[in-house]
Amino acid sequence: MAYINKLAIRGIRSFDDKQISVIEFFPVTVIVGHNGSGKTTIIECLKYATTGDQPPNTRGGAFVHDPKMANEKEVKAQVKLRFYAANGSRMLAVRNLSVSVKKNGALAMKTLESILALAEGNAEQGGKRGVISTKCAEMDAEIPHLLGVSKAVLENVIFCHQEDSYWPLSEPAALKKKFDDIFEATK
Repeated sequence: MAYINKLAIRGIRSFDDKQISVIEFFPVTVIVGHNGSGKTTIIECLKYATTGDQPPNTRGGAFVHDPKMANEKEVKAQVKLRFYAANGSRMLAVRNLSVSVKKNGALAMKTLESILALAEGNAEQGGKRGVISTKCAEMDAEIPHLLGVSKAVLENVIFCHQEDSYWPLSEPAALKKKFDDIFEATK
């Protein structure tokens, strides 16, 4: 059985870019907190780590901690996910982003290196890591496969953003397309 074990977040939205916040997920995790404390950001980071998709309305750097608020010209962000694949292998997915302030004050976001690795043993105690991929597109396809679910299930069911949660009430044609994607139906 595939499951998510640990998530590390640095420099995403309200999460500080100078320190890593770690959340362990096994066996059961309940995410609670006040408004604006980062509950939704945790789910968005899980979705980003597993599918490569950023949350709605975050193009241009809104997903990363604002460099202006940090009094920096550039903020580097990282989402690191440790999970166990459906075959029992311990995996590590790391996605890095950078947002910098342009001369005109606008934000410019870049996707930096990404890594999907097989973690053999405990890395702190000399365990080895075998890199499977460093290409974002390959990771976007491989991680859902390793978890044993389709990308459509991850996007629309497991990590469905609250702004997108009304899709079951959408127009019949759009609803049919979502169900076709989720159930992998073809014509």
